Amino acid sequence: MADLDYYIDIMKTKLYLDTSIPSAYYDYSKPLRQLITQKWFENETHLFDVYISVLTIEEIDRLGNITRRENIKNLILKYNVEILQISDEIKNLAEKYITKGAIPKSEPEDALHIAIATVNKIEGLASWNFKHIVSINPIRKIHEINGEKGYPLLEIGSLELYGGSKYGNL
Repeated sequence: MADLDYYIDIMKTKLYLDTSIPSAYYDYSKPLRQLITQKWFENETHLFDVYISVLTIEEIDRLGNITRRENIKNLILKYNVEILQISDEIKNLAEKYITKGAIPKSEPEDALHIAIATVNKIEGLASWNFKHIVSINPIRKIHEINGEKGYPLLEIGSLELYGGSKYGNL
């Protein structure tokens, strides 16, 4: 059985979580999204190698509610989420997303999240941002830009795409 566990571990999908995912765990204003996020963390994270970035930490640090900020950081620690850095390559790719119209100029952090996942060859990106990230037009443009640059395909979706859909009907 230990051999099977080893192969499951090496076959895990790499999944990048933008800030909206760990934040949703404690977002009482959206109860269904919160429930899906909580259940996903409790029951699905072991199926993935989960990543965030220093940008995520910076965004969490800007939250006004100190208790919520600390709870989100503790959640990240509890689930051993790996924290990725931002390189010049990432900054350049994020700028390309903006100049090519994949992400609006007003949302540079969204472009950075996508570029961090792309450059680190993460297979999936989970977000609750349906306006600028989990939307067909940005996804198409991101795929086009990434293809031109030789990056692998980045699957982009909400937690529902990554196993959370079963929790929406509890």
